Amino acid sequence: MKNISYLLAVKKGYLAATQSRRHMFHACNDATAIAKRAIFALHRDNLTEAEQLLDEARKLIAKAGAETKKHPELRGQGPYKAAQEEFAEALLYQNYLLKGDWKNAEALKFDPEIFLGALSDATGELVRYAVRQATKSNIKAVEKARDVVETTIGYILELDLTGDLRQKGDQAKRNLRSLEDMMYQIGLARK
Repeated sequence: MKNISYLLAVKKGYLAATQSRRHMFHACNDATAIAKRAIFALHRDNLTEAEQLLDEARKLIAKAGAETKKHPELRGQGPYKAAQEEFAEALLYQNYLLKGDWKNAEALKFDPEIFLGALSDATGELVRYAVRQATKSNIKAVEKARDVVETTIGYILELDLTGDLRQKGDQAKRNLRSLEDMMYQIGLARK
């Protein structure tokens, strides 16, 4: 073989993309785990720790995003999407706790598919929140959580989701059912 320079260029590009993929996957896996820890901190009412963890996750997602700028084919990789979704879910849940709604400008910047997955998953966090509030006899908080999830489900149903998002939407509907059952049990206990 006389001229293999084009093969060397392919090899160089492939190795660079492989290295970026490794760096991105590592950052994404860390970001996902940290975002989960932030949600856990929020459930324990530790807002300061949650904010610190969210800052860490934000930096890791930015680091992964830098790798996708160098190699755009990495944007659609599962770990990158999972990290963004878990981070957006944490932001939505934090916003609910601080302001009583899902409106979070940073979460809205993600691709619609990422945001919708996070929104669907965040309904599960509200079920866990409502259980804690019910044990404290904070019925108003349980009602508000149910109302927010009910509104969210109404929105999701308008979208006719498919694939993985359809499954997440179905889980969100089950979360609404859990909150409705909780309200029913509360109603029975009051009698």
